[in-house]
Amino acid sequence: MATSVELGTTSVAKKALMAVSGLVLTVYVVVHLAGNLLYFAGPEALDAYAALLHKSPTVLWSARAVLFAAFAVHVFYAIDLYTRKASARPVAYGRYERAVSSPGARTMIWTGFVLLGFVVYHVLHLTLGLAHPAFVPGRVHRNVSIGFSSIVPTVMYVGSMIALGLHVSHGVLSMTQSLGLTLRRQGLRGLRRFATVLALIVAVGLAAIPITALALAMTSGR
Repeated sequence: MATSVELGTTSVAKKALMAVSGLVLTVYVVVHLAGNLLYFAGPEALDAYAALLHKSPTVLWSARAVLFAAFAVHVFYAIDLYTRKASARPVAYGRYERAVSSPGARTMIWTGFVLLGFVVYHVLHLTLGLAHPAFVPGRVHRNVSIGFSSIVPTVMYVGSMIALGLHVSHGVLSMTQSLGLTLRRQGLRGLRRFATVLALIVAVGLAAIPITALALAMTSGR
C-alpha cells in the first residue's frame, strides 16, 4: 500500500514537472511566433529582430539554457510516464471503447515524437545552418526564403506545425490538471476554447511562413 502511494506521488510530481516545462515551452512558442511573423514585414525587420536577440550573448544563452532544460525535462518525463502506463497494462484490452476525447489527447505521444524530430531538424536547418543549402549567419529572412524554396522542407515544416497545434490544444488543458488546478464546467469550457484558438493561431501562423516562402520562390522561378 505504501509503495502504491509512493509511486502515485512520484507520478504526480513528474506530471507537475511536465506541466511547468510545457508552460515554459508554450510561452516560448508564442513569443517565437510573434518574432517570426516579422518575415512578412521584410528582410530589414526580421534581420533587425534577429540582431537584437544576439546583442547580448549572456541573455541569449541563458534563455537557450532554460529552454533546453525545459525541453529535456518535458521529453524525459513524457517518455517515462508513457512507458510506465504501457508496462502497467502489458496485455491490451480485449475490447476497448474509447471515451470521448480530442484528437490532440489521442495523439499526444505521437505528436510529441514528431516535434522531437522537428526540433532537431529545425536547429540544424535554420539555427546552425548545417542542413541548409546556402546558410548565411545573420541573414535570417534570406535563410528562411531559400530554406523553404523547395517542397520537401516546406511539407515537413507544415506537417510539424499541425502536430504542434494538436499538441498545444491538449497540452494547455492537461497542464491545469497536472498542476492540481480545478475548474468548474464553465471555466473548463472556456479553457478548452482558449486552447483550441491558441493552437490554431500557433499552427497557422508558423505554417504560413514556409508556405509563403515556397509560393514566392515558385512564382519567381527560383
